[in-house]
Amino acid sequence: MSYEPVDVYIKDQLGREMANVVVKIFNPTGSVAYTQGTTDAEGKVSFLLYTQQYSMRFYKFSSIFTQPQLFTVLEAPEINAFNVTAEAFVPPASTDGRLCRCSGYFRNPDGSPQKYLDMHFYPEFSPIVLEGSAVTPRKMLLRTDDKGYAQIDLIRGGCYRVTIEGLEQEERYIRVPDLSSANLPDVLYAVVDRITFDPAGPWTLAAGAELEITPTVYDSGGAVLHGTGQGDVDWTVSNTDLANVSTGEFKLTLRAVAAGSVELKATRRDQSIIRIPDEPIEGQPVALTIT
Repeated sequence: MSYEPVDVYIKDQLGREMANVVVKIFNPTGSVAYTQGTTDAEGKVSFLLYTQQYSMRFYKFSSIFTQPQLFTVLEAPEINAFNVTAEAFVPPASTDGRLCRCSGYFRNPDGSPQKYLDMHFYPEFSPIVLEGSAVTPRKMLLRTDDKGYAQIDLIRGGCYRVTIEGLEQEERYIRVPDLSSANLPDVLYAVVDRITFDPAGPWTLAAGAELEITPTVYDSGGAVLHGTGQGDVDWTVSNTDLANVSTGEFKLTLRAVAAGSVELKATRRDQSIIRIPDEPIEGQPVALTIT
């Protein structure tokens, strides 16, 4: 009898690793709790457990697990690795090419489902004709169900004002991505999420030379922001003695000053929205070598 390393790997029904799943270890009947951990980005969580039988329970919002699951820890040289599959929420997609189905879950401050939460959507456009059909700017009501879930179809590329029950004084202004589906909380509380560059980095410049770059800035809902994201992004270089950057409406201009290596960085201007986990902007920083 001994303590042995135990690895638990969790994937969804599509084979994707599931991060941030809380795994709790109990005795076989579930009456005594021993320890718990949370899966990492690879869907893995590790324990050091005594050689005996246990039960596992799993916790992740909007995911379904077989509960509990029994397992036995064996002595070395046996490898104690256990694979678990969950049924994770897969966002529904609109079958109408002009619409984006925005869906997602809402929680209360204690983590429980936020049932029957009302949201009002106000189109920010005048009456339009969309492929021969008239679209009038009327208010739309959306309400979460008893699981805290809601979905709504919105016009791709459209802009809307949204008020949320209990937060009416904090009207949200949203952009709808040109996608068939989107996570509604990410659309409602969008932050700069990803950036691509043309030409793609890393770059090399001679001292005294300039390079024009066209960035494409995406928010967390999947919408493309205007131009260089002015108002949403601050562009800087890591060492202004070696290079500097100027921001235009659609292009960035990098100017090489002296030989060395720097990085082009983008930071979010809006720091009011807290995201857990707090992921950095994907696609940056980008290296610039000056010869």
